[in-house]
Amino acid sequence: MKSWKGMKRKIRKGKKLHFVLVDPRDQSPKEAAMIAKIAEDAGSDAVMVGGSTVTKEEVDKTIKAIKKVIKRIPVIVFPSSAEAVSKYADYIFFMMVVNSRRIDFLTGEQFKGAPLVKKWRLKTISMGYILVSTSKEPTTVERIADPDKIGKRDFKKAVTYALISQYFGMECVYLEAGSGADKPVPNEMISAVRKAIDIEIPIIVGGGIRDGKTAAEKIKAGADIIVTGNVIESKTGRRRLKEIVSAIKN
Repeated sequence: MKSWKGMKRKIRKGKKLHFVLVDPRDQSPKEAAMIAKIAEDAGSDAVMVGGSTVTKEEVDKTIKAIKKVIKRIPVIVFPSSAEAVSKYADYIFFMMVVNSRRIDFLTGEQFKGAPLVKKWRLKTISMGYILVSTSKEPTTVERIADPDKIGKRDFKKAVTYALISQYFGMECVYLEAGSGADKPVPNEMISAVRKAIDIEIPIIVGGGIRDGKTAAEKIKAGADIIVTGNVIESKTGRRRLKEIVSAIKN
């Protein structure tokens, strides 16, 4: 099983990673397990489990199903609330939506979730989660988190929130366009953040990445980890996932 420390060592050596995201609200446990297995076989480095409106029961069932079929990569909880904390995960992103204007996404849900993390001895990966608006209409996560809007050209604002994440001691920064976003996070924004924050802090980029060419552009711009979710659901999903992973790794 790959560890977070091991993944960070790879990144320090110049390697790039791919995480696949499954949403228990969109996929049954059986479907999520199938996606996770496809991703593992394609060369993905971790499976993230989460969504904007999931329940604890959905998350638990999904993770248990996934862990029956994958052996080499970890399952990481990607929580939208304390409801998503699961004792069956290998890791949890203990995260703050740093540009949210809602207290529950800054410390409220974390207050509820921290005792569970302690009780179940979950391994944590602290994350500064930054929402970037790239779509004509707000994505689901934007509607829920009510962020201080970062537009496609608001490079300075994105950099400032990334620096806040660094100074809070976060282990990684996630630039997120949102599930089903019209467009991914701009390359120039990724580059600006990469130049501004400590090189030891991995940059994760997700949302709107649907092909290998786009994934490679984000890597070249400075991303260390690419997250894809919806792409696997299409008719050509398996081929496109392999294409994306290959572009990231090579």
